[in-house]
Amino acid sequence: MRSIAVAVPKEKAEEVRQTLLAMGLLRKGVAPDREADTVYLPVTMSVAVGYPNVEREFREAFTPIRSYKDVARVPPNFKSMLPTSFDTVGDIAILKIPEELAPFETEIANAILRAHTNMKVVAADAGVKGPLRVRQLRILAGPDRTETVHREFGLSYNVDVARAYFSPRLGSERLRIANQVADGEIVVDMFSGVGPYAILIAKRREPRIVHAFDANPDAFRYLGENVRRNRADRVEPKLGDAIELLATVEPPHRIIIDYPQDPNPAYRAALARIVPGGVVHYYAFLEAVEREDREHELLNIAESFGRGAEVVGWRDVHGWSPTQKLYAFDVNVT
Repeated sequence: MRSIAVAVPKEKAEEVRQTLLAMGLLRKGVAPDREADTVYLPVTMSVAVGYPNVEREFREAFTPIRSYKDVARVPPNFKSMLPTSFDTVGDIAILKIPEELAPFETEIANAILRAHTNMKVVAADAGVKGPLRVRQLRILAGPDRTETVHREFGLSYNVDVARAYFSPRLGSERLRIANQVADGEIVVDMFSGVGPYAILIAKRREPRIVHAFDANPDAFRYLGENVRRNRADRVEPKLGDAIELLATVEPPHRIIIDYPQDPNPAYRAALARIVPGGVVHYYAFLEAVEREDREHELLNIAESFGRGAEVVGWRDVHGWSPTQKLYAFDVNVT
């Protein structure tokens, strides 16, 4: 291919190459050329670095793609705004596009598909809305579908990311909870979605039963499919309001409340039902300065039910917004 180049004495070639690289002017995908004692460094535009600019033919070079940012065709002054990460559920990439990058969202999505060949669909995430926690998605690239199969810890989950909530970022958290379950426990997952907590517990441990509740009919349908898909016979799916359903089952030893938008009503219901010595896994979106106050609040709510409680562990799971994180609290109830 034909390109502008900087003609540099060979003893200065690496020094000038580093300068051009730092300036963002070194042309990618094109190999430098050499004739006698002169090295020709291909550049994207004429540049004054103390050496002549010439135009000549170059051979294209293979450049490995380290990040979708390498191939995203956005103006240089927007490069720093490109999202540094995105969620992947099965073969669907889900990312939040900053408002400033909205004119380039299709190019960003196509760059992700070029850089990550295992991804087939890219969707823009406008947030989780409503009591059923449904993601608001727009397809940016790839086929117009939101259903996929997600694999995690040797298990697979069929999920429609636009109809049922699923977060791949909770994988390590799901494993952490599953590893705490003792043989013979009765476990309740109050907001189970498509079943990743409940099914993992049932397959990795020996609970007596795992009750999996969800009020979203779409999530419940996938939950049933995933129980059968993974042969998780100890999971008992139930459709309906989690607080009402909790009153209908035998008092559990462990309750998972993965409803971080408003977990306190479910926590109160859990305190009324859990056996002495049981554990509640409580999740909430909080500012860092709110974490300690929420810990005290959990103990005070327990006291109002005539229960003793101790927060035996807490951790920030992942970021949620510029100022909030998802926090997990393990509360032992006596």
